[in-house]
Amino acid sequence: MESMINREIRKCFSLFIPCNPEQEMTATIEASMVVDRATKMMIQGKISPEELLEMVEPYISDMDQYIEEVELNLEEIYLGD
Repeated sequence: MESMINREIRKCFSLFIPCNPEQEMTATIEASMVVDRATKMMIQGKISPEELLEMVEPYISDMDQYIEEVELNLEEIYLGD
């Protein structure tokens, strides 16, 4: 059950990979890998949410929009207390 929850949380932080020019797609895949690594580290308690944001900021063009999307995604999977 815990691995399923971790997988759902990681999905909340995932980036959309566009089907655009190969260079843009490659850059987004690289960014997605960084985001996934940082998210795993946060879930494992190795870094804080603030540290996650610092790690991924160089790869995200609009951090405010990214944070909004993550918050909405997390709200969608919220299971209650």
